[in-house]
Amino acid sequence: MTKPFLAGVTAFVLSCATALAGGVFTGADGVGDPYYPKMGNTGYDVQSYDVKLKYRRSGKIRARTTIEAVADTDSGAPATGPSLGGFDLDFRGPEVTGLTVDGSESAFSRTGQELVVDPPSNIADGSVFEVEVRYKGRPKQVSNPDGSEDGWTKTGDGVVALGEPQETPSWIPVNDHPTDKAAWHFRFVTPREKIAISNGELISEEQTEKSTITEWEQSEPMASYLALAAIGEFRVDEGEVAGIPYLGVVDRRIDKFVVDEIKERTETAHEFLADVAGPYPFSATGAVIDPSALDFAMETQGRPYYPSPPPLQLVIHELAHQWFGDSVSVERWKDIWLNEGFATYMEWLYEEETGGESVAARFERVYDANGPSSSFWNPPPADPGGPQNLFDPAVYNRGAMALEVLREEIGDADFFEVLETWAQDNEYGNASTEDLYDLIEAVTGSPRPDSFDDWLYDPGKPSCSIC
Repeated sequence: MTKPFLAGVTAFVLSCATALAGGVFTGADGVGDPYYPKMGNTGYDVQSYDVKLKYRRSGKIRARTTIEAVADTDSGAPATGPSLGGFDLDFRGPEVTGLTVDGSESAFSRTGQELVVDPPSNIADGSVFEVEVRYKGRPKQVSNPDGSEDGWTKTGDGVVALGEPQETPSWIPVNDHPTDKAAWHFRFVTPREKIAISNGELISEEQTEKSTITEWEQSEPMASYLALAAIGEFRVDEGEVAGIPYLGVVDRRIDKFVVDEIKERTETAHEFLADVAGPYPFSATGAVIDPSALDFAMETQGRPYYPSPPPLQLVIHELAHQWFGDSVSVERWKDIWLNEGFATYMEWLYEEETGGESVAARFERVYDANGPSSSFWNPPPADPGGPQNLFDPAVYNRGAMALEVLREEIGDADFFEVLETWAQDNEYGNASTEDLYDLIEAVTGSPRPDSFDDWLYDPGKPSCSIC
């Protein structure tokens, strides 16, 4: 684990050093994530995305994305470093028909997932600039290291677009790494009988003779992989859940009673999770149920996606991510257990708190049921070994078991203080496993338990200090 990470950082630093030659900085085509070397870009910090997209019945789109960013040439103090002479965006989408920087046409080229921008003039460090990308065609799915294909995906009556971990560039040019969050505005034009659903609050809806036009505002910071587009024929339920504006969306082919069912389950999950993690971090909540070829749910920010009507435990898992994953996001993808292990633990904790199996009893049952040679234990959750293992079951289940080990070692009072403090103190930011270690030691006043490290990093079946 250590060697590949250091090698990646070394190459990244050398790339940046070379780029500084001549007093002009050219942004690198990656932020140094060891699992996804080409993910994200340096040289700027995105402040907002404004996505305007027209969807045709043919499945083709015509779109314009406007990005407001601040030039950041890694000089330390703002406005003191070299100017920004070029930068990349991540974009796997269809044909780019034009690109401007601050209103002037700009040269650009495409290499793999990189949309390389050569602005007409250098951009002063610390200054705000605007990039507009115009594109058209038919977006495609993205192939992932684990063999899956997702992203822009056809449904029976439209499309759904999900982005974890690297698929949002299939339909939006972005700085595609969780460390560069931004505010978002979406405007969709669809055939009249369809509606487009996205993140945040629905701020306007209009029907013309031929089209439906919707606008969405996600004002709190959002990582690009959490962007959502669901276009189809839906039942839409607007209201309030736990004092938060709620919008539930259910495909019209699904029984209408599901509209009420998903709202009730969302409210139950909100009430439970707020008691554990503190106030909900976003201004809107909801759900989208839209059958597709994708067989997984996803924690799209503010409005999780489900491919079919979800059981309550799944709703708890995806809503838990709003705190653990969406608001508090990973610094590097290798720490994905901070999302999935925490959300899985919330499922188990809900069962315990509503009179079902305790987390301790579940831990012992699962521990006893899986022998030392079982694949259940590998890979270790905090060291999954590469992007192909990012969503391995061990990341979820063994990650949750590691949290139960921590709970038993430090006691309930400190454990639940760690959970809430983690969610609240890191709100809208990024954090790592090392940051969690620091928090544990700050809360308990003692070094973290060695057993916790064993459960996160040691391959094979860990010894059980709490059995």
